[in-house]
Amino acid sequence: MIQDIEKFFLERGILVEERVIKEIEKRGGLVYLEKVQSKLNFQSPVFTFKDLPVDNEFSIVKEFHLNGFPGISGSFVDIFQNRFNVLSKKIKSRSFSHHFVSIKKAKISGDNVDTIGLVVDSSVSKKGYKIIEIEDQDDSIKVILGQKFNDLVFHDEVIGVSGKISKDRTAIFAESIIRPDLEKRKEFYDTGLEVLVISDIHVGSRNFMNNNFMNLIDYVNNSNVSYIIMNGDLVDGIGVYPDQEKDLEIPDIIKQYKRLAELISKINRNIKVILIPGNHDMVYPTEPQNPLPKEINELFPPNVISLSNPVWVEIGRRIFLLYHGTSIMDFVESMPGTSLNDSDKVMKEMLKRGHLAPIYGKNLSFIPLKEDYYVIDPVPDVFITGHIHDHSITSYRGILAVNASTFQEQTDYQKMMNFNPKPGIGTLINTSDLSYRLVKF
Repeated sequence: MIQDIEKFFLERGILVEERVIKEIEKRGGLVYLEKVQSKLNFQSPVFTFKDLPVDNEFSIVKEFHLNGFPGISGSFVDIFQNRFNVLSKKIKSRSFSHHFVSIKKAKISGDNVDTIGLVVDSSVSKKGYKIIEIEDQDDSIKVILGQKFNDLVFHDEVIGVSGKISKDRTAIFAESIIRPDLEKRKEFYDTGLEVLVISDIHVGSRNFMNNNFMNLIDYVNNSNVSYIIMNGDLVDGIGVYPDQEKDLEIPDIIKQYKRLAELISKINRNIKVILIPGNHDMVYPTEPQNPLPKEINELFPPNVISLSNPVWVEIGRRIFLLYHGTSIMDFVESMPGTSLNDSDKVMKEMLKRGHLAPIYGKNLSFIPLKEDYYVIDPVPDVFITGHIHDHSITSYRGILAVNASTFQEQTDYQKMMNFNPKPGIGTLINTSDLSYRLVKF
């Protein structure tokens, strides 16, 4: 394809920069050039990056990289301070009827107080009252929740509290809890792109649904799909869970990626494929996770865009938040009566709290960063997760939330872990109005 692109410009008497060739490859090669030919400037002797038309279809809004944004910290304190600062501003911005003050000021204010804190402890009194402790940068206070208070409060989440302070000024009897409660104003566009969302491919597993995946390839090659999102666990990996080797058809992780690359190469080059890693992929286990290593990305065709986990991207003027979803396990364990097939409920709780993973120290291990990368900022139009092999679609305050379907049938280990897969389903989203439909492969 590189030679064809060079030939395209040489026939017009123009040289082209190497990085421009790579960008043109990503945008679809000759198919893209023919589509935008009327917008190209052929007057200069060298075609540079600035001569390329602005690609309004796709851009990276916020991406993590271990050696770059947002930077490594010497301790976890920075994460929690940043979380508190950002989310407290969000709480204040949606609660004009409350006059929030610091905890220290709340202790010396009148009887009615509004304050914000990070939840650091919880217990239940002998009379059945739930008691939590919140803290800000300077002080802490207990918050007593009534017996009729049914809303879940998680450790390490940031909440606003409105209520009456006790006579001894050591506790607040809460009347309401205020959260960021993310919201997106609905907008409609005359034209849109079709985006197909899937997750948890698990190439290399004996349970990988190869025929179903080939059906997906045939479908997209004969449709109007512009982007495919593959939301982590692209391959099955090696040594991810006990006795995994008996479940592997391809017991070499590099060969697993080579097989994935072979499959993706069958997809039309004018369709962009966005990849993020998951816990089975060849990345470090702590999160956030870098994009796949360079030697793996070089296996893929040029229409593949390899990004971090999580990542914010813009497709067709819509912001998509892509997160593989390891923290879903922490939510399920903290939500009584919730199973791994309640991904829709979990995603609503994330959006309600403005955070992908508020609970520290359970299933998900974090990298100590200068900023909390898991604060949901900017607010997406579409929120994508995977990981638990469920499939669900829900909407929360104008945000479309999708737990994307897997292409792996249930393994014995998954059965033991209460994974009940809903495999082989593609979610097709139109960016014009965020309408969607399901395609069974």
